Amino acid sequence: MDEDDEILPDFEAEVDGRRVWVTAVLERTAVIEPAPGEPKVLVNRRRLLVDPTHLRVRHLASKEAARRGREAARQLRLQEHNPAA
Repeated sequence: MDEDDEILPDFEAEVDGRRVWVTAVLERTAVIEPAPGEPKVLVNRRRLLVDPTHLRVRHLASKEAARRGREAARQLRLQEHNPAA
């Protein structure tokens, strides 16, 4: 997994010896549901013990590629508003 990958939510993990359900994964934290019906809790991702074979990962476009795309779209908008004579 590299910096352009995102861990998708909805998997089982263990926090402090207790089984939990992970409902969201953020940069440094995760949202867990300790048990059905209990309030969700924000925990540091380092506290999660997870079977890596149960993780689903999505590759994100790199930040540089996203920047290039935004710049290209900006250039197109400028051309549409200021057509060359």
